[in-house]
Amino acid sequence: MVDRLNLGDLGIFMGFAFFTAVVSPVAVPDEQRLFEDLMRGYEKSVRPVMDANTILRVTFSLKLNQIIDLDERHQVLTTNVFIDQAWRDENLSWAPANYSQIRSIRVPSKKVWLPDTFIYNNADDGSTGFMQGTYVLLNYDGIVVWPVPVKLKSSCKVDITYFPFDDQECILRFGSWIYSGSWIDYTSLHNDTEFLVDLTAYVNNSEWDLLSVTLKKNIRTHSCCDDPHPDITYVLHIRRKTFYYLFNIIVPCVMLSALTLLTFWLPPTSGEKITLGLSVFLAFSMFMLLIAEEVPATSESVPLIGIYLCVVMTMTSLSVIMAVIVINLYNRGHKTKRAPAWLRRLILGWMSKFMFLKHDLIKFAKDVILEDERKGAYACKKHSFSTKQKDDLLYQELETLSLENQFIRNRRKASKTEENLPTGLKDEIEEEYEPLQKEGNAEGKSKERDCEIIHPEEPGDNNNTTKNKNRKLKTDAQRSRTPEVCRTRSALYQRKLIVAEWQQIASVVDRVLFWFYFISTVASYILILVVVPNYNYKKWNEEIWREQQTFHSVLRQ
Repeated sequence: MVDRLNLGDLGIFMGFAFFTAVVSPVAVPDEQRLFEDLMRGYEKSVRPVMDANTILRVTFSLKLNQIIDLDERHQVLTTNVFIDQAWRDENLSWAPANYSQIRSIRVPSKKVWLPDTFIYNNADDGSTGFMQGTYVLLNYDGIVVWPVPVKLKSSCKVDITYFPFDDQECILRFGSWIYSGSWIDYTSLHNDTEFLVDLTAYVNNSEWDLLSVTLKKNIRTHSCCDDPHPDITYVLHIRRKTFYYLFNIIVPCVMLSALTLLTFWLPPTSGEKITLGLSVFLAFSMFMLLIAEEVPATSESVPLIGIYLCVVMTMTSLSVIMAVIVINLYNRGHKTKRAPAWLRRLILGWMSKFMFLKHDLIKFAKDVILEDERKGAYACKKHSFSTKQKDDLLYQELETLSLENQFIRNRRKASKTEENLPTGLKDEIEEEYEPLQKEGNAEGKSKERDCEIIHPEEPGDNNNTTKNKNRKLKTDAQRSRTPEVCRTRSALYQRKLIVAEWQQIASVVDRVLFWFYFISTVASYILILVVVPNYNYKKWNEEIWREQQTFHSVLRQ
């Protein structure tokens, strides 16, 4: 009884299953059926070729979306790119008619064989350098397209020689890590340089201009194996935008250099010539610190703007040295003798004419006020003596003789200096001095003295006091020209002439140094900021043009 029931139940179950399969079948999607058929017996670990001697050709294309940053200090280029790779997988082809005319499907990239494309100059610590995509596109003819959006960080050798007027050449080098050229070969998707890189979605960078992108295919041999390894190398030519550096560094430096020029127009007596030069020097030092933060710490080359700042700081230092020289020359006349004849001929003769400076030494000497003159060292003085002194008359005689001897010595010294004086100033000194000499000789013979004899008041002697008090031998006008009480005015004029002469030499030297500094500064600006950058730009443009012509010629062959 039990066996009959089991056989009956089994028959019912089988009948139900047959009815379900025939009468109401479950429909499988064609895409799923296609995927299952393609993956059945598929091995993703081996190259998708039937013949092991066949070279698998991978077509490589790059779409540049944005240059994000170029870190000069770490020499890392950050770009946002879309990489498309295509190859033919002989195991993944089908007839569209068998699958409802399905010509392509999307499958996970982990299900199929992928080339181990690697960026050789990878500089990203958080990435291995291998391409990692989510899905691949399978076509019915076996063509597999693998689009990969990726943010690349690649090493870029930065040349800061012409910074901030520099062009940089950065490369993106792609190739297989393990497969040699006998297994995998990389080719470009397009055969025209205009389409080497798709720039339709390119976003301009605020610091760099993209000049061109060239493609190079290299065959390299690694130390691990003798087989050649092909790679695809994209060369990005970029140029720095200089407006930021012009506005924030170069223009302030030009303004500071203009301030340095003002040090030559400050009078030496102001005391601010050296202070202004040192202040400008400190400002340039601050700009040097700003530049040091922008450029990479390398000893291979010195940036152009660093050379510019060094030149300007050198010129500023020279301006301070020049100011010291001018101040020294200006105050030299108070402590030394006349300038040498060759120096007078060179500066007051030739340089002053070349600078269109005219000097009237006689007129200028009259305007000079010496320090000793302020203190009264050259003024006429009135001497008074007391009758309490013993041998008063003898004392006055000795004093007169001493003054006469001093006058004679001063006259001899003056005569030697007057030989080199200009004719006009010499005549003026002689006119002033001749009455002094005549009066001095006459008064020397008569032993007259310019003095007041003051008797102290004694009780009961008011008449004598009134009679002798303030007794004058000469008038004030006569007393002011007597050699016994006044130093010779010849020495005064001599010293004034020497001071005026050195001051005029200082003014001429100051003007010459001003023009020297001005011409040197302008020449350095033109050379560093105009000539050198234009030469660099021209060289880069010619190099880019040659590379493009070379690539075209290779394509024609």
